Amino acid sequence: MLSRASALVVSLPVAGTFWLLVVLDFGYLLGRQWAHRRRRRVARPRREAWSPAPDIRRPIDYPTILPRPAGDTPVDQQGRFRATGIRLAVLPALAVTCLTVQTVFLEHGGDLALGFVLAECLLLVSMVWTVWTSQEPSQPWVTSRIRAELFRREMFLLLAAVGPYLGRTDQEAEQVRDARLSLLAAAGPAELSTFARLCERGPDGTEKHWQDAVWLLGDDGVRVTGAEITERMRTYLDYRVKRQSLFFELAAGTCEGTEDKLGRTAKAAVLAAVAVAVAYAVLLHSGGTGGGPSTTSAVIALLAAVLPPLCNMALAVQNLFASQRLASSYRETRQELLEHEHTLRRLLAEPAGAERAVPFRSLVVRVESTLTEELRRWRIIVAKTEFDAGL
Repeated sequence: MLSRASALVVSLPVAGTFWLLVVLDFGYLLGRQWAHRRRRRVARPRREAWSPAPDIRRPIDYPTILPRPAGDTPVDQQGRFRATGIRLAVLPALAVTCLTVQTVFLEHGGDLALGFVLAECLLLVSMVWTVWTSQEPSQPWVTSRIRAELFRREMFLLLAAVGPYLGRTDQEAEQVRDARLSLLAAAGPAELSTFARLCERGPDGTEKHWQDAVWLLGDDGVRVTGAEITERMRTYLDYRVKRQSLFFELAAGTCEGTEDKLGRTAKAAVLAAVAVAVAYAVLLHSGGTGGGPSTTSAVIALLAAVLPPLCNMALAVQNLFASQRLASSYRETRQELLEHEHTLRRLLAEPAGAERAVPFRSLVVRVESTLTEELRRWRIIVAKTEFDAGL
């Protein structure tokens, strides 16, 4: 019975730390869902203000355009990546806490002290194992978003008849569309990077940019009426330019809010660590621990040991989210889209005619180039070869 009781006492800290990590993972994912619903409620007036007029044709209502093909069950790859990163940021602080509790509050030879030491070992081994085995941890998230954005881009390339669809009839465009969508659905990271390029590679290896092809072809392609090009311009303005501009505005606001909260948390942790360190120094200088460790001195010692890792944890989470860099990228892209929107509105204000097809297609290539460049910057910001453990 004594042996079983000792084993139970030893296992308590281990079970407690394991339970805490599980709660941390599920708590973040649940909090993420709640925050997402809250942001949608707050942003509902902005989305309703964007809603296109009923007379503006939707992209999928055009004859050659298909919605994104149905795939597997959607997975929150971003949530999984960040949940693992947050857990890795918390592990060092928990390990220091276990060691400090064992050193300050418990006898070195006790069963509970042994349990806290084993819990610390479990936390460190878990951290090292996760870092070593999670190579390219952001790749599923990056691949998922790039593929989704390229599917969306393909729809608008087909709408404006640019890129691989320039100068093709509806039947030819459908064949190219089916081939490209099949290739995109099965593409890996390397193929997606090639697919994202706004140029066509010839048999001899030379590349022809889509912008050059628009002006070289001019009005010699498939003829369109003035009413048809006006309709497509209005669709592209509302469903591509204005919608993406709204997305980047909301995303930048979310990132700035996250950065503000994480920054305040990090600063508060630093100030608390400084205050506790000063209090601990005063306590040592005054000889407050001379008659044996009191509860107050033990708690101050615990806080003095734990708060610096908590500061590091806050900084590690801040680096994981990279909210400030993402917000800057989103703001820059939105500003470029506003300039494109102004250009497109001026083009719509001109007299209707088929001669507007070439300037419109040229503008579409510039817009898609802006969005593709944002996607490239985003990948550079969020992609990680391995997790940065908050050591």
